Amino acid sequence: MTPLTVLQERFAQERRSALLVVALVLLSLLLGWGVKTAVQNATRPIEIGSFTADVPDGWLVQEGAGDLLFVVRNPQALNELYRVSQLPIAPDLAALAENRNLARTRLDDTYRVLAAEPIVFAGQDGYKVSFARVDLASPGLPHVIEGLDYYFPASEQVTVLSLEAQSDHFAEALPGFQSFVQSIRHSSGE
Repeated sequence: MTPLTVLQERFAQERRSALLVVALVLLSLLLGWGVKTAVQNATRPIEIGSFTADVPDGWLVQEGAGDLLFVVRNPQALNELYRVSQLPIAPDLAALAENRNLARTRLDDTYRVLAAEPIVFAGQDGYKVSFARVDLASPGLPHVIEGLDYYFPASEQVTVLSLEAQSDHFAEALPGFQSFVQSIRHSSGE
């Protein structure tokens, strides 16, 4: 063997080794992404009163009182939460939402309605209110909290499904909330 052939074989072997390392790194990244996605999208079913829903695994669930049925909170971002409330039926969802927004404004002078409009979500007519408020009680600098309320009428009640999250994480929280909304089932009459 000539020195040139030895160098060519060594170069070919090093190239195969480098390609194998690159392939293994890509495979590891894909597997890691798959595991991360599976863990982040994991849910567990809950049943509170006449409602069942799929909530993110590891999130805290707390029963409410009065109109508030329950709250589901992200333990790693306490400003991120889902609320489920029931209000008496009203002939006009826009008026019901406006009255609820006025009540919130009286309790929190930082509360602002960003948009309000009728919607159709997953084939169901409803009403949507987007809002923002400032969390002045948080440690350090105040945080802007963005929120979204979906109003869905059902027989004698209006179910209000709400999302609140810090404004810089709101877009990331929205798909999970929409999956939560689609998972909710209400059985009339217990």
